[in-house]
Amino acid sequence: MVNQRQAVVIVHGMGEQRPLDALTKFIRAGLPPVSPGTWKFYSKRDVASESFESRRFLAPADGDRPQTEFFEYHWAHLMQGNRMSDMLPTFLKLIRRLPPKGLGFAWLASWVLLGLAGWGIFVLDIPFEDEKSAVENLLNVAFTVLGTGTFGVVLLFLATRFGPSFITNSFVDVVRYLDTSPRSYAVRRDIREGMVELLRRLHQAEIGGRPQYERVIIVAHSLGAYIAYDGITTFWGMTRNTLAPGSPSLLTLEAAAAAMPGREEARTPTPGETTGYREAQWGLWTDLRAQGSQWRITDFISCGTPMCFAELLYTKNKGAFEARVARREIVTCPPLPQEELGPGDTPLSFRWNGKAVLNDWSPFAVVRWTNLYFPYIPSFCGFLGDWFGGPLGRLFGTGVHDVPVRGNKPWRLVPGWAHSCYFNFPNNRGDDSVTRHLADALDLTATLPD
Repeated sequence: MVNQRQAVVIVHGMGEQRPLDALTKFIRAGLPPVSPGTWKFYSKRDVASESFESRRFLAPADGDRPQTEFFEYHWAHLMQGNRMSDMLPTFLKLIRRLPPKGLGFAWLASWVLLGLAGWGIFVLDIPFEDEKSAVENLLNVAFTVLGTGTFGVVLLFLATRFGPSFITNSFVDVVRYLDTSPRSYAVRRDIREGMVELLRRLHQAEIGGRPQYERVIIVAHSLGAYIAYDGITTFWGMTRNTLAPGSPSLLTLEAAAAAMPGREEARTPTPGETTGYREAQWGLWTDLRAQGSQWRITDFISCGTPMCFAELLYTKNKGAFEARVARREIVTCPPLPQEELGPGDTPLSFRWNGKAVLNDWSPFAVVRWTNLYFPYIPSFCGFLGDWFGGPLGRLFGTGVHDVPVRGNKPWRLVPGWAHSCYFNFPNNRGDDSVTRHLADALDLTATLPD
């Protein structure tokens, strides 16, 4: 453990975020205190980005924990020019179908408001008089609709000026990042490029002629989890992670993956299956490192992410989502096995130049994925709790360790607002506190390879 270092990257979520907002909030939740209410870390120059606004927080080694440095990937400045109209196509898509349970209350409320608006226009104040001509009656309708529209414009102005800045600055971020239209393409490209570049710099950083960081952990909140996921999967595809053919660690991982229930199965993995798969992931990563791989990312922790609606936001419907999974464009945990095996191939690797090369869609053969979320209540419509977070196993694979956090009452039950509370309880480290679950997922005292 002498002179070992590990890096933790926090990717902030949706909404207008100022530089270091997420990092300063996260550091006390992610780093154990040295005494009650006291944390020991230093603010240093950020060596992994070119931003003058950024810093890294350095926590010295303490006991079994090596020196740990915390970074923030800040992307809000790249998401400019959001408009309420950016939400319209997604809103219409969601309103026309039965919603995910977490958005059930919002979906029902939207239909009630639309119904009231229609009732107000067509029932309340449009007089039709028999003695008037058709033209006069038509003018009555026109003036009534115009008046209603004018009133609506005033309401919309007041609402956008004083009300839904949370919507404009938050959920529109999600819509634009996932939107495939030309207007959003450049934004999405720049955000992904910045994430990948940060990961590349952390992997290439050296000190004393050796890699500066032995391990990289990524923690992402809300929309940040989409961004982190894209960064991990893209960066993995840029690397060549090879093993000696027949390496026991790969065979163990493939056996553990095969034992996990499929995404289409009703049952969830047992604690033993989850533990076995995660231990196999760690074993494969340490073996990769021992055989010369430069891959450093061991853990991805998503908190309250709308990735639980990915089949509606990433794609048009569940069928389109499944088609992209089948093409390995959306990668899963565990990875899907190869459909055809050539000489020397295994379910997750192919033979090349006498080596076993892990497939491009296999980052989660080594990266452990933990997903924390505040469950919504009631379960059939989701009024209390986090509307935007939920389990991911049914979409991204049962190797995702879904952790429903049931502590931190009453704050985790506040409708909608609970979504912003994942790093709000640094002093509450009880058994079912989100801070305790975060510490378990970070595993900052894990023994690292030399």
